[in-house]
Amino acid sequence: MASEVTVITPEQRDLATVEVTSRLVACNGGGGPLGHPLTYYEIGPSGVAVCNYCGKKFVLAGAQG
Repeated sequence: MASEVTVITPEQRDLATVEVTSRLVACNGGGGPLGHPLTYYEIGPSGVAVCNYCGKKFVLAGAQG
């Protein structure tokens, strides 16, 4: 069974923080020539993951913190 992965959309490219509904997220900086390599992050107990390339913050919906 595959896990749900949230991938940012071009509309979310300029957002510093993206609220997501899955614990597994993928970031490519928004895609296209302004992006970066596709990287995956797992949101841990803190409810937050941060992209190592662009600094985009992914926050799990409903997370306390």
